[in-house]
Amino acid sequence: MNSSLNSPRDSLSETLHAWQVTPPADPNFRQEVWQRIGKQPGATWPAYVRAHMAAWSMAVALAMGVAAFTGSAVARSQTRADRSAIVATYLVDLDPRVQAVLKP
Repeated sequence: MNSSLNSPRDSLSETLHAWQVTPPADPNFRQEVWQRIGKQPGATWPAYVRAHMAAWSMAVALAMGVAAFTGSAVARSQTRADRSAIVATYLVDLDPRVQAVLKP
């Protein structure tokens, strides 16, 4: 009984071992893959920016806002420092006795 069961298995094993798939070569395979990905092989930087205009506009607006805020904060700080130096110099010039307390 074992010999009859081994015979079909052996023929199936031999058949599966000998089986090979040889698909036909598709000349448009690479182009179709890039189209599925959504990226054109010859895409340029301006085309990319045009396709993502909303995101780039938001990034530029955010960068300009951060730069304006930072510039304003630095200017306010510098103005305060300049004002303190001017006040100290003015008071020293008015009353030489203040020189001991205020040193510009």
